[in-house]
Amino acid sequence: MNNFETQIKEALDNDVKSIELVSQTSNYVYKVETNNHGTVYAKFYLNNSSHIDNELYLYKLLDNKYLKEVIVSSEEPKYAIFKELKGKTLDELSSKELNDNKEKIIDSLIYFYDTIAKVKTNGYGLLDRELNGTSKNFKEFIVTRQTATQNNLSEYPRLNKIFSSIYEKYEDLLVGDNSLVPIDTNAKNIMLTDNGDVKYIDPGELISAPVLMGYGDFVAHTYKTDLYEELMNKLNLSDEDLKRVRIYAVFSSLNILSFLSNLGVKELDKVIPYGNKYTFCDLIDDHLNNLGIEINMDNTLKKKIN
Repeated sequence: MNNFETQIKEALDNDVKSIELVSQTSNYVYKVETNNHGTVYAKFYLNNSSHIDNELYLYKLLDNKYLKEVIVSSEEPKYAIFKELKGKTLDELSSKELNDNKEKIIDSLIYFYDTIAKVKTNGYGLLDRELNGTSKNFKEFIVTRQTATQNNLSEYPRLNKIFSSIYEKYEDLLVGDNSLVPIDTNAKNIMLTDNGDVKYIDPGELISAPVLMGYGDFVAHTYKTDLYEELMNKLNLSDEDLKRVRIYAVFSSLNILSFLSNLGVKELDKVIPYGNKYTFCDLIDDHLNNLGIEINMDNTLKKKIN
């Protein structure tokens, strides 16, 4: 028995029938069967990635309204044990289920983003352990992050030129703000529970940025779906803010494709966001068209052949 399993047993007063490790990426997650609580999940926050998982901090802002119910938690070592959620993630919903619940889902999303964004941080971009942004200004964060992504996609001629093309035309639109913003609200991380509640099941990835950047991340996954249309109806954005959302959606899409490239995914032009029927590249193309940006190249999304 390892140290994590021992801590789980102690936290649950030995009310444990079985423990199974189900994830060991940036954090360790265990599925635990108990007598008194049924199935629970224990998550140990190791933060073995470029982002620090701030899920437990969000409970100070949101309680359990849109988050998993915590049975017990600790700051040292940092872990939490959550009650199991039963339901479907948004990408698992039928078209009818999604349409019937789209207003509730988008209302929760707006509350989720806008409540968290009330918190202001020092600095911009990626956060340190004290929730301070690690960039001195917003444009520095954007340029550093997207240049790294652009360089990582150097073998894809068209993807490699998108950020520079957007920045050249729309630099003045990239106005910084130091709000706390979630940036991983894809359809796999949002659940409609069996009792009709909307829950954000892995919400700990935060940055310091304009709240529109958070919406842009959501749009990167949901563009051309009913959820996108509902969001736009609710937000009623100005023309400039809609352009910003499109820009941030493109940046988010490029970052995801860069991440997948690092994992060894070869055909980036075939990758589809969770809950969508169009590829990221199709969606990027449409955003660029609406932004009036044209990148003329043959084999637009094919990998360069050496």
